[in-house]
Amino acid sequence: MTEPNPTRTTLVALLFEGGLGAAALAIGWLLGYWPGVGMSVGSGGTQEQIEAIGWGLVATGPLIVALVVIDRIPLGPLARLRETTEEVVLQMFRGASFVQLAAVSIAAGLGEELLFRGLVQAGLTNLVGGPLAPWIALAGASILFGVCHWLSTTYAILAVLAGAYFGLLLILTGNLWTPIVAHAAYDLLALIYLVRPSHLVRWRE
Repeated sequence: MTEPNPTRTTLVALLFEGGLGAAALAIGWLLGYWPGVGMSVGSGGTQEQIEAIGWGLVATGPLIVALVVIDRIPLGPLARLRETTEEVVLQMFRGASFVQLAAVSIAAGLGEELLFRGLVQAGLTNLVGGPLAPWIALAGASILFGVCHWLSTTYAILAVLAGAYFGLLLILTGNLWTPIVAHAAYDLLALIYLVRPSHLVRWRE
């Protein structure tokens, strides 16, 4: 098995995730649309941004609970998903430092949420219009999010659900900081959970 190179993985991830965010901003600029929904700080807006970030941290809880349940109760497709995760994630990030994991997680939160929630979901909401627009856009962006995370069918389905969760956070708060923080915090905690030595040993027993 090839030895993991977390430095190279981190650089590739930063370039890729940063590219997604840059693409979202560039496309939004071309269309005259700001994908950073609710993120601008105006008069008295700082408190709103802090609250949105706080809600993002709170919203990380259910995601971590789901991760632990899936890991501890690997039934059927979930067992195969765990094996795939071990093969891919651990091979990429085993030996990575906290700073590297944090950098990748923050980049993923910013890049993917700007693209899928800020540009696609919010943009579709404005484009479709009407009372059903937020839910149509939520479904479309979530499915696209799942398709773009097609590591396996099970993983894609879970990604659709995660995308719907992040999208719902945007609808409820009206601020993209909430799904960005929830996404980034979850990714960081999940990576730490998955690559820690004790977890690696337990999986291989």
